[in-house]
Amino acid sequence: MDWITCTQSFICVVEQGSLAQAATKLHTSSSALSKRLSWLESQLGVQLLKRTTRSLSMTDAGDLFYQRAKAWVDDWQQLVSETASTFGEVSGILRIGAPLVTGNRFLVNFIAEFLEIYPKIKVELTTLTPGQLPDLNLDVVISRELDYFNSASYIAAKLFDFQPGFFAAPSYLARHAPITSPTQLTEHNVLLYGNSHQPQERVFEDGTRLQLSGNFVSPNPEALVSAAVIGMGIILGGAGTVQKELDQGLLVPVLPTLKQPRTSAYAYYPKLDYNHTKTKLFIDFIKQKVKNLYI
Repeated sequence: MDWITCTQSFICVVEQGSLAQAATKLHTSSSALSKRLSWLESQLGVQLLKRTTRSLSMTDAGDLFYQRAKAWVDDWQQLVSETASTFGEVSGILRIGAPLVTGNRFLVNFIAEFLEIYPKIKVELTTLTPGQLPDLNLDVVISRELDYFNSASYIAAKLFDFQPGFFAAPSYLARHAPITSPTQLTEHNVLLYGNSHQPQERVFEDGTRLQLSGNFVSPNPEALVSAAVIGMGIILGGAGTVQKELDQGLLVPVLPTLKQPRTSAYAYYPKLDYNHTKTKLFIDFIKQKVKNLYI
């Protein structure tokens, strides 16, 4: 018996809710798990679990031990992974968080190339709401600049700048008179991000203010891009978001000089007591890919 194995077994039993399910997950037997739990309780001198033939629940001591042990085991596993990564081939799971549009339309291609370079790394990509603060369960969060992130717990690394502008399908533009001034956009069907059909005011770098409205709104950027491609209306977004559509001629810029104020994209990652080898490799890789990028 050893502390790490028995503690990991305890955590698994708690999270699975039964010895049988935990045994299946750990590829062992229920009797073996029971012995590990008994050894752990013996070493601690307290009861961690209340077990009956039909139910399993934690005691107060068990709940305290689970909370602390879970964090300790996670740190231990990360430490092992980071040590191996530092002095051997990089491996382990890299947990990335990003808003839907950033993850789907910006990061995925970079992630694919990153995994080709580091084939023993596995990536978990979690979708976050725009502006969501970093989560310690994630290794890195890619987001536009956050005003209120905890600088005592997180490091912010700037990646690139972007300025949203207007884009539309050639088919949409062909059905309307040429757009030569910003005020004309208020008369067009603008595909808006959000959940409300209320007009949205947008401010632009040159001081222009426009009340934009349209017949289609969605909190899903993919839906907005698809709607723009089939000619439903004009979309407001970063060039990087629609780069594939621009390259294929499915969308074209509208009033290219009319852009919103410059915004920066950052990578946020937690300050920890060990090296973040995988995280830093990924951030450095992204920085190199977007070097001098301004979209």
